[in-house]
Order: sequence, then C-alpha cells, then structure tokens
Amino acid sequence: MAEGVGADGPMEGDRPLRRDAALNREKILRAAREVFGQHGLGVTLDDVARHAGVGVGTVYRRFPDKDSLVRALFKQDLEIRQESAERALVHPDPWQGFVDFLTEMGADLAENRGLHEVIMLGSHSSEPLETARGGMLPFLEALIRRAQESGDLRPEISPSDIPVMVEMLSAASQFTQGRRPDIWRRCIEILLNGVRQRPDNLPLTTPSLGNETVEQVMGLVRPAPTEE
Repeated sequence: MAEGVGADGPMEGDRPLRRDAALNREKILRAAREVFGQHGLGVTLDDVARHAGVGVGTVYRRFPDKDSLVRALFKQDLEIRQESAERALVHPDPWQGFVDFLTEMGADLAENRGLHEVIMLGSHSSEPLETARGGMLPFLEALIRRAQESGDLRPEISPSDIPVMVEMLSAASQFTQGRRPDIWRRCIEILLNGVRQRPDNLPLTTPSLGNETVEQVMGLVRPAPTEE
C-alpha cells in the first residue's frame, strides 16, 4: 500500500500506521540516511535493514523497493535546500545570503554521498525529485543577481558556475578518503575569495559552462512548452 504523512504522522493508505510500525519506519529512514550518506545509493535494502537492526522483511513492508525509500528520504532534503535558498534571498546582506546558501549546499553534498547522487546525478529520480531539482535554478539566478547588484559578487559569475563549485567541494571531501572529510570548508573559503568582487580582480577568460550544458550533465529535463 502507498504510504504518506498525515496530520498526526505517517500513513499507510488511508490509515495511520500503528505506533510500532511508525517507529520502525523512522528507524529505517534514520539508518538509510546514515548508510546512503556514507556509502552512496549503491547499497542495498539488506544493508539498510542490517544498519537499522530490523529484518529485511520489515524494510520491504514499509518501502517495497529502494526507489521508494530514496524518494521518501531525499524529497525532504531537497525541500530543505529550497527553504535555504528562500532564507538567503531575504537576508539583509545579499553577499552573506549567497555565502550562507553556498555553504549549506556545500556541506550537504560534501558530507552526504547519497544526496550528492540524487541532486547532481539524478540517481533514482522521480517526478517530485526532478521538480525540486529543476526548481533550484530560479533561486540561483535571483541569489546571484542580488549579490552582483550589491557589488559583492563578480559580474562574470553565472548560475551554471554554482553546481560546478559544489561538485568541486564534494570531490575535495571524497579525495581525502575519510581522513579529512571537512577539507571542503577550506576549499569553499578559497572559492568565495575567488568569486568576490574586488577592484584588483583580473577578468575571467574562460566562459562558464552555461545552464544548458549543466542541465545536460546533471540529467535535468526541462518541461516541454505547453501549447496555447
């Protein structure tokens, strides 16, 4: 049966889950967050069950396949990213709003391999996840425009630069093979110093990828135009 979340908690069909079933569901989601975050989406539901300390049959009763578990887990993460962008857009300091958003996004993707695969690679995608992924572009455009209009962000920076930057942070974290997963924090300081507008900045001579190329690389599909 399909699961959802009702006003008072998780639902199974049109009925609320029993307390023990709801607790098992939350235990499975916590375990999946840890396992997917550390190892990526290549792990199995058996791995999740083992980490949660429940039988694999319990996992399958709550989530019939891995795709349904991934959707339940990461839809919330993508919504959190959107909320972060909305907060950044109303920050009284446009530069600090841009920095806060990029830092939060960098932390998410550097420290959570599963989320990185969902956002950057479109792994185990679905219509709600695709809508959330594709919906980030207008926020990026607005954040960048706001920081450029305030004179804090270099005018050459484009929305297509941001996914490349966060991918660099994730790669730096994985490069240390667990020895210094926090190295992305040093890297983001370097990146932010590079994109901040200063009178002595040398012009950037290499063009950005452009939104269309980034969308192709990330597997984002724009909705077909509606006929009038």
